[in-house]
Amino acid sequence: MGALPESPVDADASPYPKATGRGVLVGCCFVAWINFWISYAEYIVHASRMNISHYPVALFISYFIFAASIPLLRQLSSWLILNSADMAIILAMGMVGAMVPTSGLMGFFLGIIATPFYFATAENRWGEFFHPHIPEWVAPRDYGQALTWFFDGPPGGDVAIPWIVWMTPVFWWLILIGAVVYASAAIAAILRKPWSDHERLVYPLLSVSQDLIDVGDVRRKRFFWHEKFFWVGMSVPLLLMSWNYLVFVFPLLPFINLHGQWLSLSRGFPSFRTRINFFTLGFAYLANLEVLFSIWVFYILAGAEVWGLNRVGFKITGTEDSWCSIDAASGWQSFGGLTAMVLWGLWVARGHLKQVWAATVDRKKPQGDEIMSYRGSVIGLAVSILIIVLWMNAAGMSRGLALLILFGSFIVTVGVARIVSESGLIYVRAPMTPQVFSVYSIGPGNLSGQSLTISAFSYVFFSQGKGLFMSPMVHATKIAEQIRNRSTLVAGSLFLSVAVGIVVCTGLTLSWGYDMGAHNFNDYPFSSGSKNAFSVTINKMRDTRGVDLQRLSFFGGGAAVMGLLLFLRYRFPWWPLHPIGFTIPLTYPTRNSVFAILVAWISKSVVLRIGGVTLYDRTRPICLGIVVGYSLGVGMSFLCDYIWFFGDGHGVHSW
Repeated sequence: MGALPESPVDADASPYPKATGRGVLVGCCFVAWINFWISYAEYIVHASRMNISHYPVALFISYFIFAASIPLLRQLSSWLILNSADMAIILAMGMVGAMVPTSGLMGFFLGIIATPFYFATAENRWGEFFHPHIPEWVAPRDYGQALTWFFDGPPGGDVAIPWIVWMTPVFWWLILIGAVVYASAAIAAILRKPWSDHERLVYPLLSVSQDLIDVGDVRRKRFFWHEKFFWVGMSVPLLLMSWNYLVFVFPLLPFINLHGQWLSLSRGFPSFRTRINFFTLGFAYLANLEVLFSIWVFYILAGAEVWGLNRVGFKITGTEDSWCSIDAASGWQSFGGLTAMVLWGLWVARGHLKQVWAATVDRKKPQGDEIMSYRGSVIGLAVSILIIVLWMNAAGMSRGLALLILFGSFIVTVGVARIVSESGLIYVRAPMTPQVFSVYSIGPGNLSGQSLTISAFSYVFFSQGKGLFMSPMVHATKIAEQIRNRSTLVAGSLFLSVAVGIVVCTGLTLSWGYDMGAHNFNDYPFSSGSKNAFSVTINKMRDTRGVDLQRLSFFGGGAAVMGLLLFLRYRFPWWPLHPIGFTIPLTYPTRNSVFAILVAWISKSVVLRIGGVTLYDRTRPICLGIVVGYSLGVGMSFLCDYIWFFGDGHGVHSW
C-alpha cells in the first residue's frame, strides 16, 4: 500500500504531472454525482446517511469504483486517459464538494432558514421571540403557503417552485457562504507547509486513498488489487454486511450484531458503544499509536471526572446544545484544551507566518507554492472576515458576538481539521459549538434578542460539528502536492466544486420538497436538527445570567491542562499521552468510536511487537481492503434498498 509522497520544494522541478482540463471536468461531474447520490439516498430512498464522516462513504465508494475502472476506460477512449494529477484533483474536488449535501452545508442551510416561520406555534412562542428580529432578506416567509407546501407537499399535485420567496434570502446567504468557503481555503493554504512539511502530519485519510490516486500513473504495473491482504481485508466487512442484509429479506436468519450496545463502566459514568465500525477501524490503524492510545485513555479519565462530579452533585446549569459534549463541565474543559492546542500550533508556525506576512506586504517576496499565493490568501482572508462580520451585524447581531462566534468557529474548524489530519479519526465533532461558547462567554442576559436570533441562524454552518469546509480544504491542499500546476488550477477547481454542489442540492431539495414535502425526507436537517437550533436559542433568551464564570473557569482549566500536556510532549520524548485525546473525549462520535479505536490500538501494537515495521507495512493493504469492503457493503445496501425497500431503507452506516 503506497505511502503519501513527499511534497516537492519547487513545483517546476516536481516529478508529478500537471492536472488537465479533463480532470477538472470529470471532477465537476463527479461532484454533481456525489451530491445527487447523497441527497437521493437520504431524502428519497431513506437509506444510510452518506456524509456524516470526514471522508463521506458515498465519495469513497464512487472514487474507488472510478479508480478501479481507469484501466478499462483507457482502452475505450484516449480522451478518458487521466494521469495521477487528474486523479488527485478529482479526489480533492470530491472531498470538498461532498461537504455540500444534506448534513453538510445545504441541508442545514435550507432547513434552518425555512424553520422559524413554518414551525412557529403559540406553544413555542417563536413568533414572539424570533419573528420581530428576522430581516426579510435572512429567511423566507410563508407567503402564499410557500413554506407550508415545501414541508408538507402541495395539496393538489405539482406546483412550480416559488423562487420569488427563496431568491432574496438565498442570494444574500450565498455571499456569506462564499466568504466562509474562501476563508477556509485561505487558512488551509497558509497552514499546509507547517503541518505537512514541518510537523509532518500523517493524513491517514489520504494514506488509504493514495493507491487509488496512483492508478492514474501509467508507469505502475502493480496496483492494490494485486495484494492478497487487500482481498482479505475487503472480504470480512463485505461478507458480514451482506449476510446482515439477507436478514432484512429473510428475517428468520440469525443477525450478526455489528452495531454493539451502549455500556457504562459505572452508574453516572458516560456510556460508550461497543461497535466495531470497520470504517473507523480501517483509517485508525494508520494513525500513530500514541494518538490511538490517548483517545481511549482520555475517554476514561474524562469519564471518571464526570462520574466524580456526579457523585458529589455538581452540575453546571443553563442550556448547552445537543451537539456539545455529554457533560457541560467536560465540554468547556475540552474546548479550552482545543483552543490552547490551536493557538500553540500557530505559535509553533510563527516563523512561517512571518514569511507569509512578508509576502503579503511585499509582492516581490516568494509567494509560496500553494493552491493560492500567500498574498491572495491573507488579503482574501481579511476581506472574508470583514464580509462575515458586516453581514452578521447587518442582520442584527452585535459586533462583539459576531467576532466571538467567528473566533470560536476558527478554533472549531482549525482544531477539527488538525485532529483529523493527525489522528485519522473519520468521525470527529468539536466538544462545543461556537454559539454556546460565545453566548455564555458574554452572558445571555447581556445579549439582545436580535443578536441571539441571528446566532440561531449561524447554525447553518454547523455541519454536525465537523468544521464544514476546513477539513476537506486541508486535505485538498495535501493532495495538491501531487499536482505540478497546483498554484494555477486547484483553488479555482475547489471553488467550482462547491458551486456545483450548491446548484445541484438547491435544485434537488426544492424540487423534491415541492413534490413530496420536506417532512417526508425523514432526514435530520429537516426535522429535529433545524428545530434544535432555535429551541436551544430560545432557552438562552430566557436566561438572564451574565458572564458565566463557572463555565469560563473550566475553559481556563482545560487550557492550562493542555499547556501542561504540550510541555510534557515536547520536553519528554517518552511521554505517552498525545494532547489530541484531551480535546474530544466525551463527544458523541468519540463515544461511538472509542471501542473501535481501542481495537485498532491493540491490533497495531501486537503487529509492531511481533514483526516490527516490516510486518506493519505488509498489513497496510488490509486497511484499504477493510474500508473498501465496508464501503461496498454500504453501497450494496443502498442498491438493495432501492430495489426492494424503496422509501423504507436501512441505515447500515452511522457513527
